[in-house]
Amino acid sequence: MLKNVYSPLSGGVLQERMMEIISNNLANTNTTAFKEDEICYQAQEANPWPSYATPHPPAPFKINMQELWPLKGNEMAYVTLSEIRTAHSQGPMIKTGNSMNVAIQGDGFFEVMTPFGERLTRDGGFSVSNDGILISKSGAVVQGENGAITGLNGKDISILPTGEIYVGKKFIDKLKVIAFKDATLLERLGESLWIHNGPPENLKKPEGEVTQGYLEGSNVNPMRNLTNMIIAHRSYEALQKTVKSHDETMQNANKISEVQ
Repeated sequence: MLKNVYSPLSGGVLQERMMEIISNNLANTNTTAFKEDEICYQAQEANPWPSYATPHPPAPFKINMQELWPLKGNEMAYVTLSEIRTAHSQGPMIKTGNSMNVAIQGDGFFEVMTPFGERLTRDGGFSVSNDGILISKSGAVVQGENGAITGLNGKDISILPTGEIYVGKKFIDKLKVIAFKDATLLERLGESLWIHNGPPENLKKPEGEVTQGYLEGSNVNPMRNLTNMIIAHRSYEALQKTVKSHDETMQNANKISEVQ
């Protein structure tokens, strides 16, 4: 009887996880260059009599089929979390008028150096330190083609669409922008930072342009996420009632058995 609870219980767990993801998206609606997450799920069909003749992956020991025969697979269909996918679509361009604000239109990430090593970000809310070094909001050193970008003591700082930085007419460096063939190999670290976990072959030539005086906004769609939140909440409540109903049925069955 308890196995009848598996289907609604798995659905409830999934809806709960979905509400967590949506809540995080909505909380970052105004976060610079934030990329929303999307949850993907997979339905597992009932398979009460799986074949154990050729286990996968191969077992490094002999299998006694007589002992395995009483075992069964999943007799009830259920749903599982497949993956949490990040939507790397372009966010809106927000004009700030600050010459130290830059946004990437298209693909690519700025490279910054943190105490833990090289990291990536699309948050171009940069500033100049007292030493004339270009830094991020968190204090990470923004990287150029020649390393740290220094010598930004002047006020007339211009950044071209190619990423080239000038102080007056003097060329300083070029922003290091990195792009990837497969963005799913990027891992979110928090504080708008990312790390690449893929091979060097995943790198590609960036096709985006750098726009000075702008920041990229969050790509979260508030209305869609609010709608999905309502749907997930109502689904969770319905599944919760189903689990409760099964629980009451079990309690009644136990009472009947006690009377007998």
